[in-house]
Amino acid sequence: MIALVIVMAVVLVAIVIAASLLVRSARTDATAAQQRADQALEKLHAAEKDHQKALTERGKAAARSSRSTFDGHVAENAFPYAAEHGYHPKDIVHVGGNIDFLVFDGLFEIRQGTKKPEDLTIVLADVKYGSSTLTREQRAVLKAMNDGRTRGEYWKARETNGHLAYRHRTEAPPARPDQPVAGIPQISAGRFEGAPNTTDAVPGTNPPD
Repeated sequence: MIALVIVMAVVLVAIVIAASLLVRSARTDATAAQQRADQALEKLHAAEKDHQKALTERGKAAARSSRSTFDGHVAENAFPYAAEHGYHPKDIVHVGGNIDFLVFDGLFEIRQGTKKPEDLTIVLADVKYGSSTLTREQRAVLKAMNDGRTRGEYWKARETNGHLAYRHRTEAPPARPDQPVAGIPQISAGRFEGAPNTTDAVPGTNPPD
């Protein structure tokens, strides 16, 4: 009987010790889990702050970009009336794309009869605002213009069998019908695919060779 009591006492003590160890282990795990949760919460708060900061900076950058774009449009639209370039506003045509403006310098005076056609100058002009610079394509266009790699083309369009056909004319239309441009060869319509099969002269020009 005494032995049974001793065994039961030993078993009870073992159970208490095991329970105590389990409770201690659970507390340790709970503490570690709480620490991990606190660290995760701190990282989350830091990430939220970084996100808000990024949004603020992005908003500021977008506002600066929007303002810069707006100012650029204002400067571009005001260019024809600027006094610095000396062009008549009616000689300036907005093109857009690679180049902002095509300037027919002197065309207004030619219309008024105060200048001769030989005084006309063609200018390509682009407007940049602030720190903006020319793109690679724009530099190529302006360089071609300044290097003289330009030409004027004159095309005539006719309807043939319900289709439009274009003829390339190498000469400019004469200033007066009784004084046609001489010495400039004309291109035959038959050289071009889709050109009308006719040898009729285009009004105001010499018949093709």
